[in-house]
Amino acid sequence: MTQHLKTSTLAILLSVFGLSSSIAQYANHTLPEYPDDWNAKWISHPDIDKTAYGLLHFRNTFTLDDAPASCIIHVTGDNRYRLYVNGTEVGYGPQLADPRHWRYETIDIAPFLKSGKNIIAAEVMNWGADRSHGIISFQTGFLIQGNSDKETFLNTTDKGNWKVLKNESIKEITVHWRGGEKAIVGGFYAANPTDYIDASTYPWGWQKSAYDDSKWVKPAMIFSEPKTTTGYGHGWILQPRTTEIQTNRDEKFTKIARTDLKKLPKADRPFGQKAITVPANSTHSILVDVGYETIGYPKLDLSKGKNSEILVTYSEALYGEGNLKGNRNELEGKVIKGIHDHYTMDGGEHRVFQPIWFRAYRFVQLDITTKDEPLVINDFYNVYSASEFPLKASFQTENSDYDDIWDLCWKTMKLCAQDNLISDAYYEQMQYVGDLRPHLKAWTALTGDLTYFHSAMEQFNNSRLPDGNITSCYPLKATFVLPTYSLIWIDMLHDLMMQEGDKKRIESYLGEIQEVFDYYETLIDENGLVGESEYQMFIDWYAPKEGVKSLSNKSDKSAILTLNYAYTLHNAADILEWLGYREKAKYYRSEGTKYSTVTRNLCFDAVKGIYKDNPEADFYDQRASILAVLTNAHSPADSKKLMQKILNSETHFDSYANLFYHFYMFEAMEKTNEGNFTTALAPWKEMIAMGMSGTPEKRLEQNPRSEVHPWTAHPLHFYFSLVAGIKSTSPGFKTVEVSPNPGDLKKIKLTYPTINGNIETEFHFDNKENLTGSITLPEGVNGVLKWKEKEVALHAGLNKL
Repeated sequence: MTQHLKTSTLAILLSVFGLSSSIAQYANHTLPEYPDDWNAKWISHPDIDKTAYGLLHFRNTFTLDDAPASCIIHVTGDNRYRLYVNGTEVGYGPQLADPRHWRYETIDIAPFLKSGKNIIAAEVMNWGADRSHGIISFQTGFLIQGNSDKETFLNTTDKGNWKVLKNESIKEITVHWRGGEKAIVGGFYAANPTDYIDASTYPWGWQKSAYDDSKWVKPAMIFSEPKTTTGYGHGWILQPRTTEIQTNRDEKFTKIARTDLKKLPKADRPFGQKAITVPANSTHSILVDVGYETIGYPKLDLSKGKNSEILVTYSEALYGEGNLKGNRNELEGKVIKGIHDHYTMDGGEHRVFQPIWFRAYRFVQLDITTKDEPLVINDFYNVYSASEFPLKASFQTENSDYDDIWDLCWKTMKLCAQDNLISDAYYEQMQYVGDLRPHLKAWTALTGDLTYFHSAMEQFNNSRLPDGNITSCYPLKATFVLPTYSLIWIDMLHDLMMQEGDKKRIESYLGEIQEVFDYYETLIDENGLVGESEYQMFIDWYAPKEGVKSLSNKSDKSAILTLNYAYTLHNAADILEWLGYREKAKYYRSEGTKYSTVTRNLCFDAVKGIYKDNPEADFYDQRASILAVLTNAHSPADSKKLMQKILNSETHFDSYANLFYHFYMFEAMEKTNEGNFTTALAPWKEMIAMGMSGTPEKRLEQNPRSEVHPWTAHPLHFYFSLVAGIKSTSPGFKTVEVSPNPGDLKKIKLTYPTINGNIETEFHFDNKENLTGSITLPEGVNGVLKWKEKEVALHAGLNKL
């Protein structure tokens, strides 16, 4: 059999628990393509409801004369698998997608094999009907396919050495978020159920070769063969993973914030060096403060303590009176509230408990009730898990606030780099369109990575409905539709065009642009504004009192919704013009101008100099004025005046842009070269002052639900595009404009990654508004520097100013 190879931007990373960072990858990112013949079988347990909640374990023991130089396998499962070789974890997945595009991971397990007896084992979890909204499932199943003839002896099949066991020790804990007693504070919870595990029936050591699996059964075959095309068959259609696999590292807990245990052993850190004994017939709690938000799979190593009950509760912050969080570093008088796992001990030695799905938290509390035997805590630590990307960008100024906000935003984005870039770490953990655009802008600015971008555009397009809309997030087991997010998908396509300049990729989505616009044309009312939709039209989070009056979220004659449409029409015009469809581009541009003009005529208050959201109601929404600037509803000179009004603290609006919508406000500042970005960063400075280690979902005065929400990490994008003024002026960053807006900063030194290489600048600004320094552009890139009333041509290489 011939082994085919392809070159890919995707590096398959392989994680090993217990090591700080164990990574296997193919040299030069060269990955095996599809096997010539998919001859493995999807397998499951013969006696289970394959759509119900449950955990399965699979084992295959085999003997090798010699350890191989390579042993490449393709692995997947439904809902989730975790793979072990000779007792060592070597990977987990699959990347979340849908059955028509079911992902598999490619792993070389050779480093974990040895001569003699070997075992490959896997756990496969199905969370059932209450699984995460972001998991689409067909049925419980597992698949391994050897890449070539030499690896097919590992193929999953209902014959051969594979065995399976249904784990009877685990049960789901439903997370109640509405009605009655709630498990969480703050509303919608869309992630997986949590775990109850009874140690007395758990198959301890099942991953290791010494385990006795004589009572396990042969698996049942689900399908005769896997499918890699949609032309026939049913079930999962297999495709290779499109994003980096997460890597793991041990993260030790260093601080017990509160406990009623009277004696703790003296050690450098509270867990792992000396055991902690919880007395028999007692109840105690231990509150751990990690000191910052983290994510992963916390491991709890316990001994003895037969019939002890242990609740492990996770929270991003502690709660005071009225569920207010206040300063996150001030713990006095506050309690933990949040999701929890529940473990029951069997009295055995070194029982290591670990959640099946990741947990996000800053605080974690052990509530322990022992029976007749003391419980011993041998160790407790986190296994941090996220996709690791090197930080390619840098930004230096004399103002340390920029460094602090950089760290805050970068930590937020890193935590949410999972199978996909997720909306938040704790509550929903899904890939939302509207959340992702500002998230991606900051992500690509710092990493130069486009793999998440490519994957998201494809996945969102896979969700498209017959009316042209996409679902607001995807993968998604339900149907959430926000037509405004369908427009944002087109805006993201424009962003990708300017970043990468891949005509083939962009043109593949051309028809879908018109589908979205066809839907929007059905919403235009007699006044020429976007009117009522059968769907909710989300724009931004409003304060409760503001939301009562605002019409933009109620789909009725809204200036914001109409200008939002115009904004995307202009972006689509740029795309079509670049692709050579000039007449269509001209039409989109004229339509965008038409809708911005109609909105200005109906909703602009010339006396106040700002916009109402609706011609029939005096509700002045800052967002409408921001969009008017971005859609060229006014001349450049008048747009600058409008921007000055928007930024003037004495201008009264009935509703102000929330943290997410600051993305568009910053974009309008960039467009007009108005405002002081340092001043505009005040909300992010407040986050740091309040002890936060991530950027939240909403303004702090709203007591936000989510503490790690990357849609508010977008300021990092504007470090480069607004403050330093670096903008792509043609697709693929072939030409650039550099028009700094430093405010009161005196120096800026940066590295900014692009598809063509790094842009590097060093700017110095004196009190007379003179600019000196240098700009270095990558090979093949040219542009222009705009400063005050001057323009200077820039060429590839070093440009001294």
